[in-house]
Amino acid sequence: MTIKDPNIENRKKDHLRIVGGEAAGYREVTNGFEQYRFIHNALPEQNLAQVDTSVTFMGKRLSVPLMIVPMSGGEAEGEQLNRDLALAAQEEHIALGLGSLRPALENPACLATYAIARQLAPDVPIIANLGASQLKAVIRKESFFQMLSDIGADALSIHLNPLQEALQPEGETDFRNISETIEILKEITPLPVIVKEVGFGLSFDVIHRLKKIGVEWIDIAGAGGTSWARVEENRIDDPIEKELARQFFEWGIPTAKALSDAVKVKNCRIIASGGLEKGLDFTKAIALGASMTGAAAAFLRIYRRGGVEAVRQYISLIRSTLRIAMFATGCRNVSGFRGNPAVIEKI
Repeated sequence: MTIKDPNIENRKKDHLRIVGGEAAGYREVTNGFEQYRFIHNALPEQNLAQVDTSVTFMGKRLSVPLMIVPMSGGEAEGEQLNRDLALAAQEEHIALGLGSLRPALENPACLATYAIARQLAPDVPIIANLGASQLKAVIRKESFFQMLSDIGADALSIHLNPLQEALQPEGETDFRNISETIEILKEITPLPVIVKEVGFGLSFDVIHRLKKIGVEWIDIAGAGGTSWARVEENRIDDPIEKELARQFFEWGIPTAKALSDAVKVKNCRIIASGGLEKGLDFTKAIALGASMTGAAAAFLRIYRRGGVEAVRQYISLIRSTLRIAMFATGCRNVSGFRGNPAVIEKI
């Protein structure tokens, strides 16, 4: 079942190092949420104390529709990061995504860096994660599904990253038959399947195609946060290849645009991520129709500045922002707030 790549752990270390800094973000493209504003309700006719921000996700109750998006696992720092993020997720009752399982496919000893999350966060959804190009190699392997069981995953996220793979020195660019592979996965795994981008966004056409093959959960992961073209450019030595990566620094579909297209696909459950950082970013995403929201780089930077407690405070800020926005737009629960055109408008 192993996927041979002797440099995979070093690559994951590079990604965490670069994403955790300030050099990986978009410069011109924004997440697009600045184009929207809430419609203030001066007569909300409710008590702030009774506003309920909780939701159910993957069969578990969350205090707020929020997930720490997959980013680590397999490398030494990843184990500590997963440990601490799991503690914060458990305490604050939010979902936790784990980094790509690819290092564990290469070296099964790495599995402990993922399994620690379930041990410390028994009551929240744990989302496993694998790249679409690696899925083809393990789709028929019983040992892969046993691995998902061993880490206590509640769902499996498959990430689509063709542009990143094209720019990455070690990239795998054979994306043939990915739709068919995901459709097979849907048929043979008992776990819910999420399909996501890594930060360049999912278009209406792609979401529509995914829905046709039975995918219900979509993470649009739009542009406006981490530019993976910038991340990979930081890892490239060859000057010609570096210049090639620079051509794509601002590539992608802004998150708000991807979200506005995604909500047009009927019966699609949307996770909005990609450049969400301020509390109002997450709140606007929900008001525009997202069932869940998520972030990776924002959590990583906050964690590195202040550890578990800083992450907990950040989650609390997001939850409080959502609660007050719901109060000030006259909504008592998330179902009445989500996708409600009476509470938000485009400027």
